[in-house]
Amino acid sequence: MSTRDDMVLAAERLFARFGVDGVSLRQIGAAAGQRNVAAAQYHFGDKQTLLQAIYDFRLAAIDARRRELLDAVRASGTAGDVRALVEVLVVPLAEQAATPGSHYVRFLNRMCDHQGRALLPLSEVGPVNSALEVGHLILDALGGTAAGSLSGHGPRARQRGELAGRLIIAGLADLEHRLGPDPDATVDVTADTVSGPDAEPDLDPAEYADGVVDAVVAVLTAPVSARRRTR
Repeated sequence: MSTRDDMVLAAERLFARFGVDGVSLRQIGAAAGQRNVAAAQYHFGDKQTLLQAIYDFRLAAIDARRRELLDAVRASGTAGDVRALVEVLVVPLAEQAATPGSHYVRFLNRMCDHQGRALLPLSEVGPVNSALEVGHLILDALGGTAAGSLSGHGPRARQRGELAGRLIIAGLADLEHRLGPDPDATVDVTADTVSGPDAEPDLDPAEYADGVVDAVVAVLTAPVSARRRTR
């Protein structure tokens, strides 16, 4: 692995643990084993470029896996099934969360915090065409459910979509932590430990992901309540 990749992974880990504002480029370089304290600045220039490098490092493979699952759903004739489509969104990220040493989903969760819990502008950070396509298919599929009024693109549809997206990221960040939690966040940010006392190595990632899918489907398909006005 290259020096640049080492720093990308160190940044992913430290940003996941301490947030974007809680880590300096010098600390990232040190965590990547660089003697030159300016190494991260030399390779990336600033944090924004380094953040983009993390997305570039991860998103292509995740998007390709999602595309593979979406093609399978279409081949099986279930592209109108909300649960099947939600699985296409959840499974690739759950597989990433279950990858030993991964901090990527926790990084995404931190990025949501960094942006005030707003969903990440995914279309701007990398190859996520399959995720956007699945989102549109879900809206179409909702037209035949109790939440049929969400099939458009109005405020309620956006609200449900944002809630579902946050639930996916937060839920799978929790899975990633349970499989390989970090030590107490008060330790030196250059520490390279990715396990902790509350690790759950026997946790079944697929079963956990199924629970996230269940919750997201419930959020998306719950009937839309009529607004009650009190006088």
